[in-house]
Amino acid sequence: MLKQLWIAAAAALALGMPAMTWANEGHGTALKHAEIDVTNQEQIRRGLTVFTDVCMGCHSAKYVTYKGLMDYPEIGISRELVDELRGDKPLTSGMITDLSPEDAEVSYGKVPPDLSLIVNGRRGGPNYVYSILTGFEHDPDGKVPDGNFNKYFPGNRIAMPDPLSWLDHDASDTAELEEQAHDVAAFLTFIGDPHQNERHTIGKYVVGFLILLTLVLYLLKKEVWKDVKH
Repeated sequence: MLKQLWIAAAAALALGMPAMTWANEGHGTALKHAEIDVTNQEQIRRGLTVFTDVCMGCHSAKYVTYKGLMDYPEIGISRELVDELRGDKPLTSGMITDLSPEDAEVSYGKVPPDLSLIVNGRRGGPNYVYSILTGFEHDPDGKVPDGNFNKYFPGNRIAMPDPLSWLDHDASDTAELEEQAHDVAAFLTFIGDPHQNERHTIGKYVVGFLILLTLVLYLLKKEVWKDVKH
């Protein structure tokens, strides 16, 4: 019975921890750790801004509607901001890039993936997103054109050019690059599972109740069987 109590307590602690990710599998270079907090409204809103200003030049998040952004009190998105972001697109529209699949394939050789569930669909999760965004470098062997060499991408050659190339990776803008990569990773982590904060909170109460119930049942068992000789 005590062993069961310890297991229940461990489960309660686990619910309060971020999901474990496959940090290195499938990559020649170990992924960096993304410092994000999906309960941080400011970071998620910053990530939304970077996503719409930079990422949506090529990528979509078709499973996230503009109206849906207002349905999550965790990030506090106002109607005014949503109207500014969507322009003339319907409120119920998904966040779709203006770049057509045909033009994307001509420009990059492939259609950029939808990012609605990219964190859930890539080993490493937010670490993958963060590492890719900060992993553009000059190819030391000179085989990959500048802007397409990424030390964290399998094979190192990536079709996506550096989306944050306007930032100087080697000078004073490094801190801003890191922050924007963290912010985008936080936003994509949130939209991939927007109810995770609510679920974790409820889960803690449920596991706490189960621990208390287990203790009560254990004491009840002792009381019922105390006069029975074994």
